[in-house]
Amino acid sequence: MGSFGHPRRTLRALWPQLSAGSPDAVHEVRKLTRRVQAQVRVARSPRATRRAWRDLRRAVAGVRDRDAAGAHLLQALRDLGVSDSERATFQAAWKADREARFAGVTLPPLPPTVKKPRHWKARTRTLLSRDARALIEEGDRVMDSWHVEDWHTWRRHLKRYRYTHALLDGPPNTLLRVLDDLGRMQDAHVIGQVLGAEAWLPEYRDALLEREEHARLAAEARVRRGWPALRRRLAAQAS
Repeated sequence: MGSFGHPRRTLRALWPQLSAGSPDAVHEVRKLTRRVQAQVRVARSPRATRRAWRDLRRAVAGVRDRDAAGAHLLQALRDLGVSDSERATFQAAWKADREARFAGVTLPPLPPTVKKPRHWKARTRTLLSRDARALIEEGDRVMDSWHVEDWHTWRRHLKRYRYTHALLDGPPNTLLRVLDDLGRMQDAHVIGQVLGAEAWLPEYRDALLEREEHARLAAEARVRRGWPALRRRLAAQAS
């Protein structure tokens, strides 16, 4: 069963590690802000509360994206048979770059508490039905689109639906599988941008870009195969 929870209490516990730049803390805080995004909608929180949690999410988003990209690149180098010493050199350089980038991140003040409203479960069910109808329409459009931004926006909306769903119970596996594959598509896009704009691993750049494009296409194919089942699940929610 889900619950409304106490996000600010969780965030306070994570704050020292987050301030120190811990990758695990960054990951947990980004997930936490996604859960709060669902809560503030249900609670109809004041604009200042919504903005404070949104600003925190945006502050850590780029760092988390690069953390995921770095993990994928390390695995790719293993798959390509790159030596331990070369991987260690890359890992050290990536870590140093990451630390420098995080030093430039300004964390906002600790956001305020999200007040749990009365009848929040009924509100959540209403939002889920409304979201499901919108996601069906958006998903049908995305299946005909080749624009990266369309897929990325749909993924954001599906994640919002996921965390709204989690307030009541566990999100359906059909949704989680599609989100995993959409996440892999986004990771491939970020890696392509990093390798295209920065001077990482020039001797392996072409092989890495090819690998990521294959991964992106495979993930997209899985999303397309999984969409009919997810669509049916959303239709049941919308009815």
